[in-house]
Amino acid sequence: MRVVKSRISICLAALAAIAVFPAAAGAALVPDGYNPKGLPTAGCFWTGPFTAANEQTNTAYPGTHITYWGAKFRTPEGAVLKLRGKYPNARYSSLNAYESSGGTPTGSLPDREIRPDRGSVNPSVPGHNRKARNRDWTVRVIGSPAPAIATPNTLYAAPSPEAYQDILYRVYVPDKGRNLSGGTGIPTPELTLADGTVLTGQALCQALNSNHDYASINLPRPLYDSLVNWPGKDPLTNPAEADFEFIKFFNLGLSMARYRTASEFQAAWEANPVEKGALYANNDARYMTGALSFRYGNVLVIKGSMPVTPLTRNGQKKTRKGQLAEWDMCSIESLVTTRTHRCLFDEQVPLKGKKRRYTIVVSKAADRPKNATRECGVAWLAADPDGDGAGRTDSGLLMIRNVIPSPGFKHAVQNVTSPFDAAAVMGRYYPRGKYSTKAEFQKTGCKGATN
Repeated sequence: MRVVKSRISICLAALAAIAVFPAAAGAALVPDGYNPKGLPTAGCFWTGPFTAANEQTNTAYPGTHITYWGAKFRTPEGAVLKLRGKYPNARYSSLNAYESSGGTPTGSLPDREIRPDRGSVNPSVPGHNRKARNRDWTVRVIGSPAPAIATPNTLYAAPSPEAYQDILYRVYVPDKGRNLSGGTGIPTPELTLADGTVLTGQALCQALNSNHDYASINLPRPLYDSLVNWPGKDPLTNPAEADFEFIKFFNLGLSMARYRTASEFQAAWEANPVEKGALYANNDARYMTGALSFRYGNVLVIKGSMPVTPLTRNGQKKTRKGQLAEWDMCSIESLVTTRTHRCLFDEQVPLKGKKRRYTIVVSKAADRPKNATRECGVAWLAADPDGDGAGRTDSGLLMIRNVIPSPGFKHAVQNVTSPFDAAAVMGRYYPRGKYSTKAEFQKTGCKGATN
């Protein structure tokens, strides 16, 4: 056990060094508008849009149906930053605050918790009119940790060690025909200085020392290769097993421990059973990942029950209640690249019966079964042709996201308490995967594909 713990400590120390690397690079204050990577910007305050479709911004596992805009700044003493926005024509939107050093979320303000301006309507609240014309909101961004009782319409964004505040604005599943922001644009910043002076535009960005210095937080290739080639594990498939399973994400150290032996994984969990988001995770969501290898079969068939989510994609007039605000599954690469290939969100998955059963087939394009179609009641998720993005083209990861479960829904990823109880806690909502082949799945025909 002493050797096991030693190996774990070495890997955790290496990961810690990775996590703080971007912070060390930006510890000194940078010039206003600093943008060393030439990232896309939306004015001088916002960086973005960050999307999976843009190779330059396909990092930290973005959803293919989600768009992000980030802002890094420092609020002057006594000043107040306000964001003025409009609720988008979309499934969900939010503001999140982060520690810049590792993309760890420190707080969030989802759309349903943002009170509208006087005379406006919050269309994200169940029962409200999604077509409301007046949909304005105003949020204050405070440079301090959240108190025990938060003030409404306030995002608490304490500065990171390098003295910058770091926030993201995100929009999920815009209505058909709407642009990435859901047709309402992104929030406009307004800064009121201690003496009452109100600043906007370039003057605001200069006062905030706004910059666009976002760096990828990826695992170095040599460290990844050492994990893949861990003693006692098969480097051709590691960490995938013949019995596919999803495991809740708790922290980066535990994700790395999945490449080690079962006893070492158990020891890593006992040493650090802490739930800590990373890679700019959404604080309103929780995640599960599953390691796959097509060496066990060129088709992975996943079955489960879909939680009830609001239907919004077709521009529905009313917001409905749901067990989750949003559900999705994505095919992604390893921590070396943190790239996303494809995603399916809830409305893209055909369902069967009152239990809302689904079948998702994961395969490369050439191995897609003919009956893996919506007409046959099957959703197809394209696997990344680059595999893990680090040379193993038959390997990869799947990720599932659960966003804001309702208080009465006890089977969400949020309720999973360890890496070993997901199936028991989630019941029929836990996605169960089994390897097959293209030929075997096609033999089930169209009607039998969902059985």
